[in-house]
Amino acid sequence: MNINHISVSRKKCFDLCKQQYKYRYHLKTPSPVPEPFYFVYGTTIHKIAEVYVQEKAKRSIEKVALDVIQGKIPIEGERLCPPLEKQYKNKLQSHLKAIENITKRIGTDGYTEYEFRYDLDPPNNKNVTGFIDRLIIKQDKAFIIDYKTTKKGKFRVNNQTVLEDLQLRCYARVVQREFGIDSSNIKAALYYLDGQNLIAAQYNDESLDKVESNLKNGFIEIEESNPDGVFGNVGWHCKNCDYATICPFYNSNKKLESNWSGDLKELGHDNSWD
Repeated sequence: MNINHISVSRKKCFDLCKQQYKYRYHLKTPSPVPEPFYFVYGTTIHKIAEVYVQEKAKRSIEKVALDVIQGKIPIEGERLCPPLEKQYKNKLQSHLKAIENITKRIGTDGYTEYEFRYDLDPPNNKNVTGFIDRLIIKQDKAFIIDYKTTKKGKFRVNNQTVLEDLQLRCYARVVQREFGIDSSNIKAALYYLDGQNLIAAQYNDESLDKVESNLKNGFIEIEESNPDGVFGNVGWHCKNCDYATICPFYNSNKKLESNWSGDLKELGHDNSWD
């Protein structure tokens, strides 16, 4: 299948469902359904945080947010923020406060939305790409923060699962490679705005070597996959898939579901059990 670079989101998509990857990244099929608003909201919050830190917190975060929400500052490229849905208006104030609080604690130094691209298998251009929300370098130490708008619940990474988190490990590897910082001096954290929870981790060389190998192998597996031979992985996640309505695997599975009430007469059985 087509692949010119890999990212954490692309790797996760391929691992979850190869048919979804085929639609999204190989065929580049436009989504047949509107983009879920939580994606738009996440992009909006990240833009507010980026501008607030870049301006060294000289303006209140509420004023920055107002400029973004009113379309004075695009959220992505030339894209402007659409009207916020009610549930997200209710979340906004607490999320802004969370960003303000963490910024007061760590300051405004460093990089915002640090863009990276490096070859996992030089010189073969098997590139991994992405953005790090906050990256602070102080002498021989680095601190990585990734903002999360995920609500509280079982889908959050916790203090145990963070050690295997592909995204943070990838970011730590990028910092290790591009800044020459020892793994023991790199700390990475997810910052959940709901509840202002910081889930931090420190990774060793073995873990960072492994994540780079994992991404490189993922690139190769995608590259060598026959698009005509992939199958959809039908499961609970299908309800959140943009392509569920056109996916032959999901829809053929739905046809197997029965609305039978359990009445044997519907099957032609007219005799009693006596």
